[in-house]
Amino acid sequence: MKKVLKFFVQYYLKWLAKIVLWRHRPMIVAISGTTNKTFIKDLILKEVGNNMEVRGNPRSFNTEIGLPLAVLFLPSGYSSLFKWVDVLFEGTTISLFSRKFPKVLVLEMGVDCKGDMNYLLTIVKPTIAIITNVDRNFPNNGTSINDITDEMKNLVKSVREDGVVLLNGDDNRVRSLKEDSTANVITWGIGKECDAKISDIKNTETGQLFTLESEDRKEDIEIRKFGYHNISAIVAAKIATREIIKRKNKSVKQK
Repeated sequence: MKKVLKFFVQYYLKWLAKIVLWRHRPMIVAISGTTNKTFIKDLILKEVGNNMEVRGNPRSFNTEIGLPLAVLFLPSGYSSLFKWVDVLFEGTTISLFSRKFPKVLVLEMGVDCKGDMNYLLTIVKPTIAIITNVDRNFPNNGTSINDITDEMKNLVKSVREDGVVLLNGDDNRVRSLKEDSTANVITWGIGKECDAKISDIKNTETGQLFTLESEDRKEDIEIRKFGYHNISAIVAAKIATREIIKRKNKSVKQK
């Protein structure tokens, strides 16, 4: 019975999400990779929220059921049939009749098995994709690090020519995905070949100070966090925010 309920809920939510996205056509920013997704998402939401209506996954709703729930901004029914009835009823109302909807959705897309990304991409079509890193096997389900890299490749390929793909240039597997994209690709990291270069990292009493060179601009940035992974996440979020606002301004001019 639980399998039947899950199958029904999964596919019903999928179509509700597709309908509401077709009706409102928000810009979709997809974040994937094995770590740092939630932190980057929260940073983007904070920055973009000052300029336009934006929403992201509640908690880490990023799987075949969680992603549609995130799009519709609904809670999970967990293992309760009655709760799922309420969720699906509310989702139907939102999908078919909602008038207000965010202009931007920032969505984590989690994968741990082959085929996961392709399924998620039947629901959403990202304008901007961000890939943090690929550094983990999933031995419990037989998924290798190469399988996860292939899933990231599917995301990169899904972004159209007028979109943007942001890649962590410090991760060799992620950086190599540049060859699979027809969109504009921006890499970030400490490598000289990165488009957004991080340098001069120094620890302070309260965090870190570093220099970011991007788009012919050079700026010193101070953060109240330790660890290079935090610098990397903040840079990814800054680049994504810049690209989102660029597209917003462009669409306003065209109207």
